[in-house]
Amino acid sequence: MSPIISFLYVLLVVIFLVMGASIVFHMLYYRINRRAARAMFIIYATGAVIFLISNFIFFKSVDWYQIFSNINL
Repeated sequence: MSPIISFLYVLLVVIFLVMGASIVFHMLYYRINRRAARAMFIIYATGAVIFLISNFIFFKSVDWYQIFSNINL
């Protein structure tokens, strides 16, 4: 796999994690209802973990060499 593709993927994941941390912080810090904040945090965190795992599996299953073999730079 190309190091450029790997770097861009890692950068995308880091941006997703930073944005997710910001969302979780605001969800828990500015809560109106403590029970609702916990429930939404659990739902959001579970969805984020499932998204990251499935995204990583799909990313690994792509043959990047075949995709970029026809590009002439």
